[in-house]
Amino acid sequence: MLTFLRILFVIPLGLIAAIIAAIVVYLGSFGFFETDSWVGPGGDITAIIEPVIVVVAGITRFAVLPFLVGIVIAEIFALRSVILWSLFGGAIGLGIFLSANSTEFAVLPPLAAGLVAGFAYWVVAGHGSGTIVRAVPERAVSGPPAPPTSPEPE
Repeated sequence: MLTFLRILFVIPLGLIAAIIAAIVVYLGSFGFFETDSWVGPGGDITAIIEPVIVVVAGITRFAVLPFLVGIVIAEIFALRSVILWSLFGGAIGLGIFLSANSTEFAVLPPLAAGLVAGFAYWVVAGHGSGTIVRAVPERAVSGPPAPPTSPEPE
């Protein structure tokens, strides 16, 4: 039951946390969270919505599928390292940089966003990777129990 709840709630929450962290780092690297840059005319705070939608579209286009593959691999092989998750996120950020067609695209924002997204996923769900594998009873994995042995005669 806990495995089902993990798949249903914890892993998607970790993915959402990773996406939000990537958005904050990516937009923050371009100064979108300074008060003058995202407040529109007349104090309209909805000016930040368009850049957020553009970044979310880029993340879902390039990063979600590789991240989901990484989640499945980590769950199967019980990979729980914070360094692994951060490097995995950074690799996806680097992949986003390499997939860009423009030479004016900076490498640091997507790389930093990927590193932070990997760490954010690890904080929420990655530190418990492999719970599905660990939830299988040991008898089913190692076979039938050994027959009882009688004590050695003295």
